[in-house]
Amino acid sequence: MASSSSSSAPEIPWVEKYRPAKVVDIVGNQDAVARLQVIVIDGNMPNLILAGPPGTGKTTSILALAHELLGPNYKEAVLELNASDDRGIDVVRNKIKMFAQKKVTLPPGCYKIIILGEADSMTSGAQQALRRTMEYILTLHALLLLAIHHRKLSNQFRVGALLSALQD
Repeated sequence: MASSSSSSAPEIPWVEKYRPAKVVDIVGNQDAVARLQVIVIDGNMPNLILAGPPGTGKTTSILALAHELLGPNYKEAVLELNASDDRGIDVVRNKIKMFAQKKVTLPPGCYKIIILGEADSMTSGAQQALRRTMEYILTLHALLLLAIHHRKLSNQFRVGALLSALQD
């Protein structure tokens, strides 16, 4: 009889277990990594769009950046959504607005961060609603959009956000 693990804790997927925790630990696309390192050093989080094919490290890069900037406040100060799962206008009106209204005490100069993966799959109505919502709350939040095709994003998102294309 084969022995089985006595632990009842769920097994962490390999990609999560070994995901870089710091921007400096990210391998590949050194131009984009260098830009992110400047953000870490400055401590100034701009609105940001990372665009590139699946598997190029967009999510890993943003999560490492958020962890470094927010430290122990990460869990309460970051909202991560996947637009391909929740791409309707309800996401914009409900989840993001509720997160924006949540009080979080952060060190001076730090902002709550909204990470929206696969933002290019949002409907145009959801993009418009998000833009209106972000105009209202951007003084206290940073919006990070992850996209495969950044040209599918509204011009209002692309203008005023730092766009970094991630390559294979």
